[in-house]
Amino acid sequence: MLQPITTIMITCFDQIKRVNKFLILILCGLIGQNLNAQVWSIHGRLEVMKENPHYIQFQDGTPFFWLGDTGWEMIHRLSRDEIDVYLEDRKTKGFNVIQTVIISEFIHMDKVTNFYGDSIFVAENPEKPLVTPGNNPAIANEYDFWDHVDFAVETAQKLELYVGLLPSWGEWVTPRSDKALFNTTDQAYNYGWFLGNRYKSAPNIIWILGGDRHPDERKNGPDLWRAMAEGITDGTTGEKKLDGKADYSATLITYHSYNSSSNWFHNDAWIDFHTWGSYHAEIDNSRSIELALKDWNLPDPKPTLNSEPCYEAHGINYAIADNGYFTSTDMRVAAYWSVFSGSIGFTYGAHAIWQFTDETRKKHSENTNLSWQQSLNLTGATQVSYLKNLMLSRPMNGLNPDQSMLVSGQGSCSSYVPVLVGKSHAFVYIPTGKAVTLKLGSIAGSRVKAWWFDPRTGKASLIGEFDNAGERSFQVPGMSKELDWLRSGRGCDWVLVIDDASANFPVPGE
Repeated sequence: MLQPITTIMITCFDQIKRVNKFLILILCGLIGQNLNAQVWSIHGRLEVMKENPHYIQFQDGTPFFWLGDTGWEMIHRLSRDEIDVYLEDRKTKGFNVIQTVIISEFIHMDKVTNFYGDSIFVAENPEKPLVTPGNNPAIANEYDFWDHVDFAVETAQKLELYVGLLPSWGEWVTPRSDKALFNTTDQAYNYGWFLGNRYKSAPNIIWILGGDRHPDERKNGPDLWRAMAEGITDGTTGEKKLDGKADYSATLITYHSYNSSSNWFHNDAWIDFHTWGSYHAEIDNSRSIELALKDWNLPDPKPTLNSEPCYEAHGINYAIADNGYFTSTDMRVAAYWSVFSGSIGFTYGAHAIWQFTDETRKKHSENTNLSWQQSLNLTGATQVSYLKNLMLSRPMNGLNPDQSMLVSGQGSCSSYVPVLVGKSHAFVYIPTGKAVTLKLGSIAGSRVKAWWFDPRTGKASLIGEFDNAGERSFQVPGMSKELDWLRSGRGCDWVLVIDDASANFPVPGE
């Protein structure tokens, strides 16, 4: 919105002598209101894109690129001041979704607490949230667990951050090692209804059911999750009847697990998009490609998202002694493979941040070598935002993963080159720096403009302009002036951007 506002201001003050001062005051007041308005007030709520149902957009058609962070334990482990610090940092770095959970994977049913020692429920009953009168944080008996959830949601809202809110980690619905908290559809529905009703006015909540566990790890698991989704939606709309029906247009809901939620819920009315995770087993994990493409090619497709990739500074396959840690290079590969294979965005993760461990908080995972405060500035957290900038610098509505544009240079394993083609532009991710040959003519325009986009810095350089016909080869540049000879190998990744020259797009990523 800044560009048109700036233009209006310049026009306004250039002609100030000829315009009534009173009208200028009105105009500037409207501009001020516009600047203070939040993104959902300007563009409307999020919805599945009508023109291309593989993507998400705002109601007014503005595209939305999901750049999430896994702040799973934020509500449980951080104080109010620390939540402020964390969310401010993530906003500054370009994130727009924070994934966090209400009932943590790591609670013990006899001692359910947050930073302030508050319990979630009365006597571990999920149909009886422990809510106390008042919400003054200076008064311990007033400020309860739910007030702290409210604070996190409201703080995120002020920063124009969405909260990808998990009602419960999967363990408490489909348990592997402890007792279940939810055993009946009535319990799941009533808890969901409480949540939907409490947060029905929050414009920045995206509901994420699940949490690692596949829904069918328990026989009645899918039915429990369906009941919870119905409860959330009915709580949002004011209905209260568990009958398998709800106005699901009122909510945006997905389901998080290792494999895509499309395996169980693709035809369910309550689920708006699918998520899955490439997870933490190996570098160059091909799940980033395969699961995105699998969902892309489903009949009646829904948007899909890699919502849990490998975490930066996490031990590779959970074993650091032999394998080392995931790095920013691993973040970039997972992100570009996922997005250029059809994911609506990418969720980043840092190993110390998801658990918010430091010298005062024990580790949930022993292969953690940093504090959450140190991890805020890990390189990958900045670099993934360059992908968001790149995607939003071009239209998203006509995009389609399409390898037919790539004539030669396709690699296997770590060298796989995904191609994402739109009506007027194309993106080619080259993870290990090899030469590629493209068949031009796949996008509009008689002439094309080609760029190199550096995913490490977010900067782009113009290659040149060519006829949009025939074949053309491209060799990646050197890593720097000093290392001009270094053009291949892991970490030498580049994005080749091909534009319709007549579209006059800005520099990629700007």
